[in-house]
Amino acid sequence: MSIKWNKHLVILYDKDKSTLICDALKQAIGASFPECDIITVDDVGYLGAANRFWRVKSAGFSARNARFLVKWYSKFREKSENSRIKEEREMLSSGEVGELSFSERRNRTITRIVNIINRFHPAIIVATDKYSLKLTLLARRITGSDAKVVAVVSDFALSGGFVRTGVDLYMVENEMLKDALMHFGVDRDKIVISGMPYSEEQRPSQSRLEARKLLGLSGDLPLIVVNGGDYCTATMKDKVARLLSEHGKYSLLILTYGNSSIRRYYKKIAEEADVEVLFKSSLEYSLVFAAADVVVTLPDSHFIFSAFVNKIPVVLVDGITVLEHDMYHYLVSGALVTPATNPEETYAAVEELLVDSDRRTEMIEREQGYYLKEKSYGAPYLLTDLIRIGSGEAQE
Repeated sequence: MSIKWNKHLVILYDKDKSTLICDALKQAIGASFPECDIITVDDVGYLGAANRFWRVKSAGFSARNARFLVKWYSKFREKSENSRIKEEREMLSSGEVGELSFSERRNRTITRIVNIINRFHPAIIVATDKYSLKLTLLARRITGSDAKVVAVVSDFALSGGFVRTGVDLYMVENEMLKDALMHFGVDRDKIVISGMPYSEEQRPSQSRLEARKLLGLSGDLPLIVVNGGDYCTATMKDKVARLLSEHGKYSLLILTYGNSSIRRYYKKIAEEADVEVLFKSSLEYSLVFAAADVVVTLPDSHFIFSAFVNKIPVVLVDGITVLEHDMYHYLVSGALVTPATNPEETYAAVEELLVDSDRRTEMIEREQGYYLKEKSYGAPYLLTDLIRIGSGEAQE
């Protein structure tokens, strides 16, 4: 498609959770359509530093108290979202348009996106998380902008927060997401399966030996990488403790992010069992996936997909939220991961993938099959549909 792009395309993203998604989108769009003027804005830009600070603090509190708070809140939130979606659909079918409240119009976070729209006059705004999507739709109503709004759902399952009236196009990871959106009344023609945005630059640049040296591993024992996602392994402590109790079988790298109490808990167990364990407060993909032999993780879509790409078998532990349950069932039903529901199953799954070369090869081949299928409809479809919705102003 030959275009002359005379307006901006804005990508809004969460710096902690969707930077890689943003980078992959920008790289793919820029490579195929150099005429596109792409502006990326992280959540400091559209929320403000103070707002982001308290959101990060709140997330940390939730992580430390996940077993007591998150499970209850997830079910409450699910019911709340379902009620909101039903109400919005009823209003849409009756032709009603809800009035914006004073607080919505004066909300500083919405005002920031209003300013972005007024400054850049974008033809397309791409929201990579549900919160920026909500704010963008409100800001568009306030400004009267004719910008098209695209929602990128890069999870294996659907969060109700993405279901919003007024979205011009949904780009989703899989067929199940498309079916879920249609169940909530989204027009089939507004949904395209684009796969998981992924940049080849996310592949490790080091060899396994180089990565292990950079991580500070002392020996050549197999490395198990443990990822607890948003809750820093607080909801899978018993499974991790079981792995830590195996003296001399393997080393562990545990992604604890900012949760110092969890780190102290695991460190004490590791010292008693004399197990080599590393802790990382941030995820460095190039090192982790170059050195890993097996990953044990809660449902965390982009982490798991990156493991697929880099041929690392996945042991999947079920989570506690509604969304985590949905992701778990999707991946397990597709036989893409080795499921584990308790400490002994987790230990047995890790052992099998380390000892049984046929089983390991089988799981890697399944993962690669999924990745290659996703790759086949990644960039071309994604880009074509992005440009198509702005074609009235973007093409000559």
